[in-house]
Amino acid sequence: MIEADLSPRLLPAQKRAEITVKLILNTSAQLLDEVGLDGFNTNLLATRAAIRIGTIYRYFPNKLAILRALVQDYATHMKEALAMFSNLADPEKKWQSIIFSSIDAYCAAAKKQPGFIAIRRAMQAAPELRVIENQLVKELSTVFVEALILRGGKASKEQLYTVASTFLMAAAATYDLAYIKGKKDKRAEAEIISEIKLMSSSYLSNYLT
Repeated sequence: MIEADLSPRLLPAQKRAEITVKLILNTSAQLLDEVGLDGFNTNLLATRAAIRIGTIYRYFPNKLAILRALVQDYATHMKEALAMFSNLADPEKKWQSIIFSSIDAYCAAAKKQPGFIAIRRAMQAAPELRVIENQLVKELSTVFVEALILRGGKASKEQLYTVASTFLMAAAATYDLAYIKGKKDKRAEAEIISEIKLMSSSYLSNYLT
């Protein structure tokens, strides 16, 4: 089996090149919002960005490489949004408040991420991109678990990793539904987010005090 080339052909070393790569990625994210993963292609991208298709291939060998760059950008933003997990280490702080604030931060980051749902779907559809999601969950789980151990979490380290990954993936998957509903019904979106908080609080109360 031949692995797809996902690495950029060129890394932008000059300001003009940085602007071009940013244009390619921003336009790609906007198109993903509009046409979804199946409708996205480099010909459409070139037309929308008003650049030659050869310019795209100068920096990215294929569609999947562009998606990989977008997924990596998504992962970076989500790690920043959920950095407050480390606050769980302080037993003086209410863990429910930290979890609820983390969920709000994730939702806010998702709203700012063009092509959010298409990027999420791409991660599920392509094994090459799922690797990035798995790494993201692993890194976030590590911060979560280390904080819980310092707090005195009521489980073994191994079990806490299972707890962290279960919480993260369940909450993210449920928010996907909230995000989609929110396109037409903001109240439904808010209701689902409230349910995510209730679900998370109920689940994590088995391991946190």
